[in-house]
Amino acid sequence: MWGYIIIGFVLMWVLQIVLSAFQLKHYNKTIREMSQGKSGYLGVGVDKRRFGVGSVVIIVCDKDGYVTESKTLEGVTVFQRFKENKTILNEHIDGLLNDDHEHFSVATKMAVDKIYSQMVV
Repeated sequence: MWGYIIIGFVLMWVLQIVLSAFQLKHYNKTIREMSQGKSGYLGVGVDKRRFGVGSVVIIVCDKDGYVTESKTLEGVTVFQRFKENKTILNEHIDGLLNDDHEHFSVATKMAVDKIYSQMVV
C-alpha cells in the first residue's frame, strides 16, 4: 500500500517538473519575441504569492516612455499563458505608477522600475 502512495507522489513530482519546464520555455520564448522589437526598453515584473494568484507582467516601451507592447500572465497553474494587455498600450510609464491607476499591480510597478533603471543608465 505505502509503495503505491510513494510511487504516486514521485509521479506527480515528475509531472510537475515537466510542466514547469514547458512553462519556462513559453516564458523564455515570449521574452525573446518581445525583446526583438524596435529600440526601446523592456521590463519584467513578478508578483509571487505563497497562496493566491500570482502574476508576471512584461512591458515594452519606446525611448519616450510610451508603452508599445504589454503581456500579462496570471494564475496558479502551469497551464497559464501570456495574454496581450491592450489596456495600457500607448500610456506613459509614469502614469502606471499611480496607486489609483486601475491596472496598477506589484508586478507592473516592478516592470516599470526596471525600465526606469535602464533609462537612467
